[in-house]
Amino acid sequence: MPYEANEIVQWFEDNYVHGRIRRRLRNETVIRSAPLFPPQLWSVYNSNEMGISRTQNNVKAWHRRWEILVGQSHIGVYRMIEELQKEQQSVDLQVESIIRGERRPTKKTLIEREKRILMIVDDRKNRSVMEFLRGIAHNLTI
Repeated sequence: MPYEANEIVQWFEDNYVHGRIRRRLRNETVIRSAPLFPPQLWSVYNSNEMGISRTQNNVKAWHRRWEILVGQSHIGVYRMIEELQKEQQSVDLQVESIIRGERRPTKKTLIEREKRILMIVDDRKNRSVMEFLRGIAHNLTI
């Protein structure tokens, strides 16, 4: 990283990776608090290895469907409860299909992109850091 980026890198490490430094001992040991956002919350490396989708497209799709379903921005409490009950029934059906082992339909291009990213992650040992990051970034923008 360029020297100019040290401040942002430190902020990232303090908040997302290691936690803030609470104390430095005389033997140069550093005591840190837990990070506000530990890697288990945001890192997609393990998810990629396990084949879990990284995207939030399903969340975006749900919000869009909710907008269409409700049809207006301000609704009453009773209407909201009715729509939530309908949504719960839909989710219950989806859960049942997942339990039965049915695959969820996805777009072919997204599947291909995920495969390319997984190949890059699997080949991480044979790439420099910059090659790895360029490969991931390139596939995210396709």
